[in-house]
Amino acid sequence: MRDVEDVFTFIAIGAFATIFLWIVVRAIKHGGLKAAFFGASVKRTVGEISPDYSTLGRNTIRVHALDGSKASCAVAIELVSKTFTSYSMTPITLSREDARRLAVLLEQAAA
Repeated sequence: MRDVEDVFTFIAIGAFATIFLWIVVRAIKHGGLKAAFFGASVKRTVGEISPDYSTLGRNTIRVHALDGSKASCAVAIELVSKTFTSYSMTPITLSREDARRLAVLLEQAAA
C-alpha cells in the first residue's frame, strides 16, 4: 500500500513541477509573469477603470497594447478582482479585429 502512495506522491510532485517550469519558461520568454499569461510582452498600458459600485471588493479593468508578431495577440484586457482575502487576475487577449468588435459592442450597450 505504501508503494501506491509513493507513486501518487511522485506523480503529483511531477505534475506541479512541470506546470511551475512551464510558467517560468513562458515568463522568461515573454519578459515577465503578466506577459507570460498574455502570450506576448506588454508594449504599453492604455488605461484602466475601477468601477465605484463593487459590493464585496475592488474590481479593475486594464487595457494593454501587446508587442508581438502574432496578429491574434494585439490587445490584452486584464480583469483584476481584489478582496480582503483574495486576488484574481484574468487575462484576455484579442486580435485587432476582435478588439474593434468589442469596442462597437460596448458603444452600442452604452448608448
